[in-house]
Amino acid sequence: MYCRGQFAAGLGRCFTGGWLDERQMHYRKRFTGTVVCGCAVAILGSDRAMAQEALRSALESDASAELRSRPAVPPPGDVLRWGAATFDISVGYSLEATDNATFERTHGRFDLIQRPIISFGMLYQVSPRSRLDFRTGFGYEDYIKNTVEDRFFILPGSELALDIHMRNGVVTPFDRFEYNQDVAQEGALSGVGSFPRFENTVGVRTAWQFDKRVYYASYSHLNVFITGDTSGATAEDFDYLERADEQFFGRAGYLFNAPVQAGVEGTVSLSDYVLETQRDRDTFSAGPYITWTAADALEITLRGGVVYTYYHDAEVGGLEATDYTTYYAGIDLDHRLTDYTTYGFSVTHDIRGGVNAGTDYIETTRVDFDLSWRMTPRWTWTPDIFFENGKEVSFSSTGFSEDYRRFGISIGPLYQVTRHLSCFARYAFNLRDSDIEERSYHENRGTIGVTYRF
Repeated sequence: MYCRGQFAAGLGRCFTGGWLDERQMHYRKRFTGTVVCGCAVAILGSDRAMAQEALRSALESDASAELRSRPAVPPPGDVLRWGAATFDISVGYSLEATDNATFERTHGRFDLIQRPIISFGMLYQVSPRSRLDFRTGFGYEDYIKNTVEDRFFILPGSELALDIHMRNGVVTPFDRFEYNQDVAQEGALSGVGSFPRFENTVGVRTAWQFDKRVYYASYSHLNVFITGDTSGATAEDFDYLERADEQFFGRAGYLFNAPVQAGVEGTVSLSDYVLETQRDRDTFSAGPYITWTAADALEITLRGGVVYTYYHDAEVGGLEATDYTTYYAGIDLDHRLTDYTTYGFSVTHDIRGGVNAGTDYIETTRVDFDLSWRMTPRWTWTPDIFFENGKEVSFSSTGFSEDYRRFGISIGPLYQVTRHLSCFARYAFNLRDSDIEERSYHENRGTIGVTYRF
């Protein structure tokens, strides 16, 4: 019931070295016949969602709401229950080998990483029209050679949400959180072994339908905290990224007779950084979207529009207020080709805040392809490929700017030993090429693991 979607994908990444993102969460949710458990499916550094903070948060909430309304995996006959509450608990262990633990151009460090993990989910029927959903997972990464990098993590997609159903809609207060230090997830970074951050998003989402008209609105407050130690740098090196965001989202659509929904959506994101070395910014986006669904086997979504960002005066460095206008665009295709084969494809272009010190924004174009092939009732293969072209820009003539490209591929089988026990193996390759030669790198990673679901 809970080994699914973004949360199951997070479980998979912690075992296999790559994150499944929010759109892959949605993909795994809709077409679940080929996926036994998310701990075996991952893509190194993938992000099929829009990276604009407010839009990404809204899409996460959309996908999470669909997950709660339609469980991906039918619960087994011996599902854990206590009164009105249903539980799902999994434990696992993996051993991972990497030839470049610090993502450096030369002299990459080999290391072995042990990764025990436990995930927990609870669904509680508060009333006939209200349901509480809680899911989280946590584990520990134990580096065999460089023990200073040992670290705790919390799975992405960890969330507490209360769905309150009304006559024409649903109101959902939620709190979504994660803690991780993964570098491969952040394409703009190079030469460090960890990127420690805790992200917590608390807010409320509303969804309404009146005949064929649909409306969505949400508000969320995001806090980003930098914690722990990093490899090759001190924790203070990333402290400038600590911030608070106020995020607003609205969407109005129409359901046509054919399986098509179309409309317009807009976001506002107000970012307030803790340190004066990073400029506060206000981001606005607006544009149309259209979603076409065919018999729950094919879904195509297109969205795009204008993004305007206003950067405030710099209190350190003397930069005056600046604005920047660009566009966002995305196409997602999720298709259940057969009862045993599903795939997803996406192309996105978007903008987000800079990551390296002294930068203002990152603009990327990204292509992702993921496949799930259930060869037999026990064997499942999940190859994934991505390509990303990005640039990180500073408006200051003395600031840091970079053009980079990334390519990644991962593949491996999952074997369902019993209804509760599964094991897997996976190989992943990640390549980063930069116009700053010393910031290029490549990494090979292999993982084996086992998962037991109670």
